[in-house]
Amino acid sequence: MYNRIGDGMKNTILTYSFYLILYSIGGFFLERIINILFLGVPYDNSFLIGPYQPLYGSGILLTIIVYDFYIKRYIKTKYVQRVILLLFAILFTALVEIITGEFLEVLTGIVYWDYGLVFNCSYPYSCIIPTSIFGVISMLVILFIHPYIAQLRSMIKNRYIYIMITIFLIDAIYRITSYLI
Repeated sequence: MYNRIGDGMKNTILTYSFYLILYSIGGFFLERIINILFLGVPYDNSFLIGPYQPLYGSGILLTIIVYDFYIKRYIKTKYVQRVILLLFAILFTALVEIITGEFLEVLTGIVYWDYGLVFNCSYPYSCIIPTSIFGVISMLVILFIHPYIAQLRSMIKNRYIYIMITIFLIDAIYRITSYLI
């Protein structure tokens, strides 16, 4: 019994790690598109070396967790599910933007993005318009793309996810420690 519970927890952690990495890669490409649209160039404002924007992956992952463990289980009306999903997506987007922006600025002394350059916002890391847009995108991804990503996960062996996690962690540890040394 204990092993089955432990195996279930291990599989859950691997699955959510896979989602974090995959959606971080998706965020990397989304960020390039956004930079082309608003800056005219595919400006690379990444912190990590690899093609990851964990900011995006984290926001979607937190929303998926709430959706999986709360919204789908306890809220029966589809319309109410979607409204609550949208609210959590916007909330988590804002929280992750603020935490990540402040962390990176403290760590590196660099402001990686400033919504005030494009929108009328007084705080650089979160602004109602882009945060809401990212929340809507997160909701749409969860409703219409994530079911296919979940199927993809079921086809990938755990050893490949371990490799993905290892590469991602090496990148993150290398970049963070490069600013601490």
